[in-house]
Amino acid sequence: MGSWLVFFIYNSLLLLLSPVWAVYAISRGLSGKDARWDERLGRIKVVERQGRPRVWVHAVSAGEVAAAAPIIRSLLSRRPESLVFLSTITRAGREMASKVCPQVSQTFYFPVDLPWVVRRSLSAVRPDVVVLVEGEIWPNFIFEAGRRGIPVVLVSGRISEKGYRRSALVKPFLRWAFGNICALGMQTETDAQRIVSLGAPSERVRVMGSAKYDEEAAPLSDADAAALRASLGLAGNEPVLVAGSTRSGEEEQMLDAYRILLGRFPNLRLILAPRHLERVKEVEELVVRAGYACTRRTELLRGGGKPASNVILLDTMGELGRIYAVASVAFVGGTLVPIGGHNILQPIAQGKPVFFGPHVHGIRDVAVQAMEAGVGFRVNNGAELALEAAKLLGDPNALAELRAKCLGLVEANRGAAERYAQLILEAAGGNCRPHQGVLMLD
Repeated sequence: MGSWLVFFIYNSLLLLLSPVWAVYAISRGLSGKDARWDERLGRIKVVERQGRPRVWVHAVSAGEVAAAAPIIRSLLSRRPESLVFLSTITRAGREMASKVCPQVSQTFYFPVDLPWVVRRSLSAVRPDVVVLVEGEIWPNFIFEAGRRGIPVVLVSGRISEKGYRRSALVKPFLRWAFGNICALGMQTETDAQRIVSLGAPSERVRVMGSAKYDEEAAPLSDADAAALRASLGLAGNEPVLVAGSTRSGEEEQMLDAYRILLGRFPNLRLILAPRHLERVKEVEELVVRAGYACTRRTELLRGGGKPASNVILLDTMGELGRIYAVASVAFVGGTLVPIGGHNILQPIAQGKPVFFGPHVHGIRDVAVQAMEAGVGFRVNNGAELALEAAKLLGDPNALAELRAKCLGLVEANRGAAERYAQLILEAAGGNCRPHQGVLMLD
């Protein structure tokens, strides 16, 4: 099927679906969940700095922005004169960008994938290279960039099992889009095989590792960890279970595990960090119904480190990675319910063993690495978590050994961000050339 025919079919389908999309967009706007429709419609006011290389990085939401951060840092360390523009789709992504990517020149919302909208946005930004993070494939945007001779690269590419099954339904559109991407840097061999089977030219696909290992900060020093414990109202060396990025249906299981563990470790503290802050009140009510007093993190910050309740509720943004430093053991959510898992490297980077449930299809490779290294533990429910966590909490020597293993795992896998930065520079330097609207790799 020719490129222009696919272009016609794809945009005809968009036109047919546009009334549904318009109703959805208006409802989100009225609810306050979306804003800046001027940017989403391509009316982007860009910083004017002539004569400097311009890199457009697109990351859909908070997780992708966090993955992009070490790549952007590596890129700017090599080419500090570059202007990096970072687009997101969600508000959470934009908020995360302000925290982990302060060095970018400008952030804005990604345009709707309509031909005239993407043309307007590309004319406004005028990038020398476009960088897509993980799996953001927008056919019109990529096609228009290719038509203008702008190289497009995919970095830290990944395709989950669920995403792979869904993508097979729109394979012709993906093949068309992949034809306009000059290099596809994938995290694992499995990701590479999947994207080739979906239509990506195999000669443009490279396995380059996960930048998530570079994303994680160095472990907190003993002094910084002690200061953090004090700010959380934790006194002494009482054990702490940190349950991070929990989803609906998981907090109840964490509270069950906590109740069981208290029978053996009566001074154990539980820190609950729901994935979405809009659920804080709901989770707080769950804790109270379970019979525990609950203290919010913001209350402790206002109170100057007053003693906390046995259960602390993390209601701040961007702090979870550091909070894992006070854990004895950790659990990462989205895994006891069929979400696919969240970032288990955050606790590992702080030297903490991590528990997770059976639903890890979104983090499969990192989960396997953690289990093979002996620092990740799969459980099926809260009771099983309590049983396995008790073994570690009762063995300080085992926790010390696990800390060394955790830090060794992260250190051994760093470096992907540098490789992705090099890939971007190669593309920007002319290794991609336009050919009849399709970017070809030289």
